[in-house]
Amino acid sequence: MDEIIGWKGLSENERESVMNNLSGISSTHQCPECNEPAQCDISAGKETCWCFELEKRDTDNIPKAGVCLCRKCLSALPVQ
Repeated sequence: MDEIIGWKGLSENERESVMNNLSGISSTHQCPECNEPAQCDISAGKETCWCFELEKRDTDNIPKAGVCLCRKCLSALPVQ
């Protein structure tokens, strides 16, 4: 949502960075569930992560690998 709300105020470089993160071109690690590229904004040096904006998900059955799930895998989990 933050990307959508702030899109008009972003520079061309910032827009490119957002699109690279969303598409998987830019990633910080591989998702422990599907092995696809994943992005953790905290690992990338930001204070918060995109996942903080989602409703809390039930991750009890996910082995704790020390890295975040990708957007697709995290969004597929049931809401708590």
